[in-house]
Amino acid sequence: MDGVKETERVPGISTVTVKLDKAVAAEARTRAEDGKRARAVLSAEDRWFTHRLPREEAARVRAAWRGEVERLRAAGELLDTLDVLAAFGVRAELQARGWDHDWPPLPPEAPADNGRWPGSRDKRFTGSLTLRLPAELATRTRAGCWDISKAAVAELRRWRDRNPGTVRDIAQLNLYEQHAANVTTPGDIWRAAIQHALTTAPSSAT
Repeated sequence: MDGVKETERVPGISTVTVKLDKAVAAEARTRAEDGKRARAVLSAEDRWFTHRLPREEAARVRAAWRGEVERLRAAGELLDTLDVLAAFGVRAELQARGWDHDWPPLPPEAPADNGRWPGSRDKRFTGSLTLRLPAELATRTRAGCWDISKAAVAELRRWRDRNPGTVRDIAQLNLYEQHAANVTTPGDIWRAAIQHALTTAPSSAT
């Protein structure tokens, strides 16, 4: 497999299980725990206290707190859950690739959410993360992968039609590798996104 499994069970949410290096998965979990502690410290500031406030004023303070948390998350300054870390990383990765725009709808011939992409590699990943991403973000990622990879995927499917079973011909294997190099899978993006979040977002550890 490509190292990724994707299902959508909650409206607006896509659950993605991505395979990656164990050390990277551990670092992501540590960063999320650091963010959780940072959020607790921030929430203890006097400006967020609602004790003995009139209900309307307390509601305004709680709304301001939620807004501040979302602002910090969007800026990558508070990555307090794995889901927040991953979403930040995916958005940053798509922007870095110039993919943060609408794509043509996925056609029926595109690989299914949990399907194997032609050209994907059976890498021996030692760790995994299960992530809940906004569905629109997951869909945009898959659509981008398909749009830039569809020509190579078509070539790989034709290659397989011509070469059923085990292939030992070096020229044919080299041709496969040439086409496979032009395929970007969703798993590639999820892994790059985690790395992007870990290397570009400031640590929220206190």
